[in-house]
Amino acid sequence: MSNLSNEKIGLYDPALEKSSCGVGFLTRKDGKQTHELLLKGHEALCAVPHRGGMSSEGVGDGAGISVDLSVTFFSRIVGKALNAGAFGVGNFFMCDDEAQHAAAEALIEDVLQKAGMPVLIKRDVTVDNTVINEASRRLQLPIRQWVFEAPDGVGGKAFERAIYDVLLSIEEQAYLRPELAGLYPLSLSSRTQVFKGRLNSHELVPYFADLSADDHEVRMLYFHTRFSTNTDPHPTMAQPFRLMAHNGELNTDKKNRLSEVAVARAKNKSIIRPKGQSDSCRLDQTLHGRVVEDDLDLVTAVVSMMPPAWENDHTLSPQVRAMLEYFSLYEEKNDGPAALIFGDGTIVGARLDRLGLRPMRSIETDEYIAVMSEAGQISFDEDTVLSRGRIEAGGMLYFDHAKGKAFGTVEALEMLAAERDYETLLEDARVRMDALPDPVIDPAMAAKRYDGDLDTTARYVAYTHNQESFRFLMDPMLENGSEKVSAMGYGNAINALSDNEGGVAKYFSQRFAQVTNPPLDSIREADGMSLRVAIGPKPYKGPTNAKQIVLDTPILRMADMLKLRAQTHTPVEDFPGLYEPVLDDYSKNEAALITAIDALADDVVEFARKGGGIAIISDRHVSAQKAAIPMTLAISAVNQ
Repeated sequence: MSNLSNEKIGLYDPALEKSSCGVGFLTRKDGKQTHELLLKGHEALCAVPHRGGMSSEGVGDGAGISVDLSVTFFSRIVGKALNAGAFGVGNFFMCDDEAQHAAAEALIEDVLQKAGMPVLIKRDVTVDNTVINEASRRLQLPIRQWVFEAPDGVGGKAFERAIYDVLLSIEEQAYLRPELAGLYPLSLSSRTQVFKGRLNSHELVPYFADLSADDHEVRMLYFHTRFSTNTDPHPTMAQPFRLMAHNGELNTDKKNRLSEVAVARAKNKSIIRPKGQSDSCRLDQTLHGRVVEDDLDLVTAVVSMMPPAWENDHTLSPQVRAMLEYFSLYEEKNDGPAALIFGDGTIVGARLDRLGLRPMRSIETDEYIAVMSEAGQISFDEDTVLSRGRIEAGGMLYFDHAKGKAFGTVEALEMLAAERDYETLLEDARVRMDALPDPVIDPAMAAKRYDGDLDTTARYVAYTHNQESFRFLMDPMLENGSEKVSAMGYGNAINALSDNEGGVAKYFSQRFAQVTNPPLDSIREADGMSLRVAIGPKPYKGPTNAKQIVLDTPILRMADMLKLRAQTHTPVEDFPGLYEPVLDDYSKNEAALITAIDALADDVVEFARKGGGIAIISDRHVSAQKAAIPMTLAISAVNQ
């Protein structure tokens, strides 16, 4: 079996880990735990084998299920009566080196003991190898399980918080100590547990004997069957994870990771990730932190991390728009395409990202609510069906067992918006560009200011513009508003095959075109996206000393730049984006460019440490001695 790593192997790149899969949830409306719900879950999993990948030997890419903790089952297992919420369960893949299993077990039990959580039983989760073939048996990882009690006088949210601290302590050792490589917590909770492996969807429930036990009774479940396109189908990256299952991919994943590291540093913390972490696993890790560390309820965390396209949707109430705009000031969107199932033992629900490019069908009966990738995965008696539907782009449906009620998109958003005075929070946190006073300096005069020694034609060349740039791109846009549309981005040879590389921006234009072709259009697709940008310090979970400035577009006129420099809401500092090139030596020129980028990044970081605000990096005064640092590289380096 292949081992996860952070290294590229051939054409495999762990940074591109993503998958196209099938997901769904099923829950009883009355909150009663029954074994029948697991049988219906098995029926749903048997209906979608085509949504999971399979090797030529019949080995599944991965399938898994998350269920609430069965009180009857675990009471029998430990030999004493247990109460819901008073015990927890941890399921672990053990480390790759069997000689280190004792050390791994000692680590887990030591952390639990120090947290005051006495272990009731340690066991290997029983499996039935007769339901899978020989090739599949070789690739499964055994699951070792710990059942433990809550500390005296601790329960509910406080118990979950204590368990989360235990989880972080175990992960810190498991992910950083080489001898413990492979040790991985599938789940550690007082509410839910996860079973998963290199399985096909129909094998999942029969394979794990616990799920087939008659006294294994649950009230909710959600599942995932994996189609790991161009990725390594390792068991640890099978889903569900601890709070969610995800179908699709997150095209914003790298940006999200950088943002989360920055937030962690601001809290004097660090993020420790498992090797080979997929975009879905990263999303779950972030969601878990939002719920436990930031004390957000699960639905609020999901909505803030994966918001609907609210910017141009004026059917939303002012309170909801204020809430979503406030979220946008500090939370980086996790844009897909993505279908998300989420659950914590009390709440279980489904959500689509703003573009809605994954199917999710819902059904409600007298006893059940379900949302799944396809309609008809469970055969309900037609006489019991109350409604059928689908989750729309940016929409959601969830059931809250604490309230005994289901909530749709509109009701959920209105309820969340009423929990805080988001309109006041928003006014205190941001100011719009069009609300800033007009500049005193004449923009036309400011636009002519140039301190270099190049003529106009040479300045165009310095910014990698040529005759084609005007003839085929800018001139038609300026004359009649038309735009060039061609396959796979820019029509010239790629940089690696051309002496005239065309600049870094054109390279990324080519690369992005491989993801979306033609590019997303904020005019024609205004219902799904906008060019709105907020700049300045983020009001993460509270007020800041400066406001963010909201722009309708990242393309600024000289009048806008003068407004920014003159405003007093947030500090502004200029940084030159230039360096001295070495024209006759490629290696020395590369070193000079790297040195200049590092120095620029250090200067901006120091500005941020002193309070931050808006850093303006300018290559305006390019000259015969000073070349422009490619702005894409400069901004990327500063952000990292």
